[in-house]
Amino acid sequence: MQKIIKLIPNGITGGRIIMSILFVSNILEQFKYGHQKTLSLIVMFLCICISDFIDGYIARKFNCTSAEGARFDILADLFFLVSSYITLVALRILPLWFLIFICLKFVEFLCTSNFIKRHDRLSIHPFIFDRLGRIVAVMFFIVPGAACIFNVFTYGNSENGVNLLLYIILLFGLLSSYFRIRNCFKLLSD
Repeated sequence: MQKIIKLIPNGITGGRIIMSILFVSNILEQFKYGHQKTLSLIVMFLCICISDFIDGYIARKFNCTSAEGARFDILADLFFLVSSYITLVALRILPLWFLIFICLKFVEFLCTSNFIKRHDRLSIHPFIFDRLGRIVAVMFFIVPGAACIFNVFTYGNSENGVNLLLYIILLFGLLSSYFRIRNCFKLLSD
């Protein structure tokens, strides 16, 4: 029974990758081909968000967390983000600079996590999260769904609202990067 329970979080994470493909397909059908997929987009987006919360919760609740599971979760998150952002950028719903920012932020996250793990022996997790960085990651996750919903309900006139959200996220993301890099320098000087 314990072996089956250990498979559940990774199964949910794998399901998120499949849901991401369906989400991108719905984005294309809605905004490129003009098929009415609003409800499908909203439901799929909510399922992706819930699965991101639930897989980690189940893994912690049943004490079956693992470095491999954490990496798989990050990979599924990255797949959702990159696939949905590339699609939304190609459809001119989101700007390219924000996709580039997300990719740079992810590289910074991996590099600083690796650096902190090498210099702080107390850390047992494969990735090091900071509070502000978590908030930014949640915002990254919310933007594709929010951009789709804004675009549907404002009939394509959502650019100002979405851009304001993106600039706020950019500000918090840069602040998070500053604190993470500063933390790395503190570890170097200790």
